Amino acid sequence: MKALWKKGAAIVGSAGALALLLAGCGAQSSTNSTTPGTTSTSAKPNEGGQINLDFIQNIRDLDPALAYDTQSGEVVDQLYDQLVTWAPGGSSKVVPMVAKSWDVSKDGLTYTFHLRNDVKFWNGDPVTAQSFITEFYRVLSPNMGSGGAGFFTDIVGAADYNAGKSKTISGLSASDKYTLVIHLVKPEPFLLDALTMNFISAVDPKYIESVGNHQLYAKNPAFDSTKAMGSGPFELNTINPNQIILTKNPNYWRTDSYGQKLPYLDKVTINISTNDVTDTEHFEQGQTAWIGWNFGGDGIPSDEYPTFMANPKYKAMTSTKVMNSVWYVGMNMKVGPTANPLVRQAIMYGINKKAIIQLMNGRGQVANQPLPPGVPGYVKNLPADATYTYNPTKAKQLLKQAGYSTSHPLTIDYYDQNSPDSVKIDTAIQAQLAKIGIKLNLHLTSWATFLDKAESGQADMFWLGWIQDFPDASDFLNTLFNFPAEGAVNDSTNYNNPQVNAWLNDAEYSTNQAQRIQDYEKATIQIMKDAPWDPMYYDVFTSAVQPWVHGFYIPDVQEDPIEWVWLDKSHIQG
Repeated sequence: MKALWKKGAAIVGSAGALALLLAGCGAQSSTNSTTPGTTSTSAKPNEGGQINLDFIQNIRDLDPALAYDTQSGEVVDQLYDQLVTWAPGGSSKVVPMVAKSWDVSKDGLTYTFHLRNDVKFWNGDPVTAQSFITEFYRVLSPNMGSGGAGFFTDIVGAADYNAGKSKTISGLSASDKYTLVIHLVKPEPFLLDALTMNFISAVDPKYIESVGNHQLYAKNPAFDSTKAMGSGPFELNTINPNQIILTKNPNYWRTDSYGQKLPYLDKVTINISTNDVTDTEHFEQGQTAWIGWNFGGDGIPSDEYPTFMANPKYKAMTSTKVMNSVWYVGMNMKVGPTANPLVRQAIMYGINKKAIIQLMNGRGQVANQPLPPGVPGYVKNLPADATYTYNPTKAKQLLKQAGYSTSHPLTIDYYDQNSPDSVKIDTAIQAQLAKIGIKLNLHLTSWATFLDKAESGQADMFWLGWIQDFPDASDFLNTLFNFPAEGAVNDSTNYNNPQVNAWLNDAEYSTNQAQRIQDYEKATIQIMKDAPWDPMYYDVFTSAVQPWVHGFYIPDVQEDPIEWVWLDKSHIQG
């Protein structure tokens, strides 16, 4: 999760569906207050001031072509602009960003983006069509290893370029300095959605060449991940292992409905601390502005959640939202003992998911498949041979069939990030599996180190989550299970079923929604039979926001909306 978090967004169900889910899982019903800030949206935002935030994990990378996790996205989103973005306020509607408008040909194969001519990088260089073409080349470079490459291989020539068979992408062109043309091999219904992601951010080719020490595109297209040159609302002031400081881009171009320029804040100081108790105390003492995606996971840490809900003052600061996300145990299908399907099935029968959810204060719904219930394609009634309920006796039988017993125990290396909530879950899974004869060796590391291990396909077993990047089943199923079309980076279990690949490929490009749903349902059932994942729970996120903070909302897509946040005048004046 948006590996916890891979980044992404969520479709939130209707109010009725939200209430139903929350009632079922025992979480707080809807919001405890209106979404923080929304009560003051009729007021003109105040400009100025600064906030402090605590990050419970350090970011992994500042390069927009590589930042595919929620922790990195929290910062990268503030530094770079894309062609299009999501409407503010928690919407999943795509709206213009650098592209002020766009045309789509009748056959759906050609997109022409008309760019603003007043957007500049922090160094004064103009953002042009080439700024995006450069980024397409970087993301699709065979040497980059970008998790975003798979979203764009349907551009004419992109697949060959990505495979190292060509040096150019003929489907990308600039008819003039501010007009970008994209030609596709096939219509891609969710191209605009994919373009909201930070992969295709505007980058400055001259700057990249100056810091990258490489031949652009061909050798090492990544630049120094501790540096940045974007055109976004905030500039990077400081970055070190303990702190990141963002300062207002005084020349930023986006405006609000009042004509005021974004962002409103002058400065954002992000302190890195893995001690969630201390971080929560900072919020309670009024030192930090909010607990949101900067804390990752479920928002308010599980150990502190009861305290918040028991105190009317803190409870009034919280908001709860059902997310289109899923937490899961990944099991490697090529490496280690989990390559044996009997072992994977034993694990799936051996973990008590309800007990895991209770560790998170009941904030979740038991998961039985990769797609959350709010995403079209979710299978309401899985067949018996694709369903796994908690059954330790059956788990032991499967292990015996796999050749393991008390005299021949099974040991598995298990990987995760070293955060308090993750450790709590990991040790619970370890204890549960020990009861059926499986010993887990826990390898708990930094967020970045853990992701490197999982994404390289070397982890035998791991704990991870996924939150939707855009509202379509393809973002879960094609991105995570279609190998190799979507790239090995996201297929951390090395899953590869040719029949599933075929269904997913058909669904990705079909314009028949009913047929797409059928293909996704067939793929989901087969994936569950193959058992590369043990889906644990669908997430319910809880944030907490200071009353002097306005404009904050739990987003459907992307991370915390820092550029929209403004403060009470009294807080600005200190």
